[in-house]
Amino acid sequence: MSHTSAGVLEFEGLRDLLRGYTASPLGQARLAALSPTTDAEWIANQQQLTAEIREFRRVGGRFDFSGLSDVSAQVEKSKIVGATLETDEIRNVIAAVDRASEWHQIVLSPPAAMRSDWLAVAHLSAAIVDFSGFLRGFHNKILPDGTLDDRASPELARIRREME
Repeated sequence: MSHTSAGVLEFEGLRDLLRGYTASPLGQARLAALSPTTDAEWIANQQQLTAEIREFRRVGGRFDFSGLSDVSAQVEKSKIVGATLETDEIRNVIAAVDRASEWHQIVLSPPAAMRSDWLAVAHLSAAIVDFSGFLRGFHNKILPDGTLDDRASPELARIRREME
């Protein structure tokens, strides 16, 4: 067993406390991967991120992380020629992309009442691309029950008319 400061710091207790605030499987996985560190640069960055998000929340900024799932397996699967995603997999990808797009807009236009810059958040979020074109391609194509809307494509509408 290796010696760590986790026991002295009661790190598991802190992790248990924070687990109550995680609203998604992605957050839970990130929390599970955390461990005590002596990396001063990382610590300073995390403290800056915390300060910026606290300011965001203080002025009424909101973002819902609940329900976000890790869609990396679906993204990898979609890269395979001939592979298809099930409707629920597509919906999960769309939901994650929609949330990323929403956050991207928040980062570009934070609440006007914020008194501090949010350089650390902007830096962390810089890799998020504009997904608006992707989302437009799926807008109103998948119904709440998971089926494709007849208007998803002219070809689908034609096939369904022929089947009736």
